Amino acid sequence: MFGSVLFCREPAIFAGNTREQGNDSPICRALTDWRGPMNPGDDTLPLLGPIVDRYSSRRFAATPLATEIVETLLEAARWAPSYGNRQPTRYIVASHPETLAAVHEALTRGNAYLRAAPVLIAVCGRPEDAQIVDGKEYYLLDAGLGIENLLLQAFAMDLHAHSVGGFDEGKVRAALGIPEDVRVLALVGIGHAGRLEDLDERTLERELRERTRKPREEVRAWERWSW
Repeated sequence: MFGSVLFCREPAIFAGNTREQGNDSPICRALTDWRGPMNPGDDTLPLLGPIVDRYSSRRFAATPLATEIVETLLEAARWAPSYGNRQPTRYIVASHPETLAAVHEALTRGNAYLRAAPVLIAVCGRPEDAQIVDGKEYYLLDAGLGIENLLLQAFAMDLHAHSVGGFDEGKVRAALGIPEDVRVLALVGIGHAGRLEDLDERTLERELRERTRKPREEVRAWERWSW
């Protein structure tokens, strides 16, 4: 279910659930317009529309995002499932020009398109803030769940959002004042849709590439490991 902490006067419909809210904001209107249709994945299995239609766009408009919009995305991330409910994930927003410029220095060449995004969010966590079971560090799971909530909320609000791992972690730490014992796990660029003609040739090719997934037989098995 998609939801928002905003209380909109209009009935907000999320995945078939209707509830009265109490704030006449642009965010509420955008969310109210979204009906969460059930769309077919491969014409055989019904999937939620946002799961089918969301993709990691590389084009961003430079238009600033209102604080209310960013806080709504972060609230979606905050309500993601958490292993043992430890909630170890931390999100740092870069939106001021000088902060963004410092984070831009950390991006790899392949992720340079994120320089156009008006907001970058660093997703961080300390391993010891979450449970570690048999060497498995569950803060990584929590971060992934939070990112997915954020991406789907952005899609529902007609925003582009793209998470990346290609950056210099030390430079991001320095830009955002992140302690050495905290891992920077991902950066998420967020903004309104930009123009295809503003992308360089290489990025445009990646933007227009068909969205595909491996065949089911390569990623799932029933009852026993089969690879």
